[in-house]
Amino acid sequence: MKTINLKKYYYPICKKDTFVEVPDEVADAIVEASRAEDANDAKQHYHCYSLDASPGMENHFPEQAVSPEDILMEKETEREQEATRALMMERLREALATLTPRQASCLHARFWEGKPFKEIAEAEGFTTSAAIVTVRNAIIKLQKYYIKRGWMKPPKEKAICTKTTPPKRNRKKTSAKKS
Repeated sequence: MKTINLKKYYYPICKKDTFVEVPDEVADAIVEASRAEDANDAKQHYHCYSLDASPGMENHFPEQAVSPEDILMEKETEREQEATRALMMERLREALATLTPRQASCLHARFWEGKPFKEIAEAEGFTTSAAIVTVRNAIIKLQKYYIKRGWMKPPKEKAICTKTTPPKRNRKKTSAKKS
């Protein structure tokens, strides 16, 4: 049995000299834990504190406690994000239901499966340009649906996927061949 002073190992809790007899194994474990804690404190002091430390160094301390307000705000933000995501997915399902089966399958292949237009065309049995047009028209249809419901602002004039008619070409009229 060894006698240890609790004040030496547990100072903030035990402020007066209190001697206790404990088994040798317990005394050795307490001494070893105290040494490990002192070594860790010295290591952190060496690596975390210097004369070059910037103001606000306490914000970079590795064991900074998170306040209850931060925890509540984080949970509230997560709930809001989850609700927003659920609403967005519901709206997307509703909008996708308005597409034709061909548009829906091409859109799914392009954006969920990540297939190139050539593979989509081969799978659907039409040309690559038809696959591009089908996906483009599906996006335009979804965009119009979102705008109609007020879920999205109309795009600016030169934005991607606005369907405008191409400018007409000015072809020269050819007259009958001169002989």
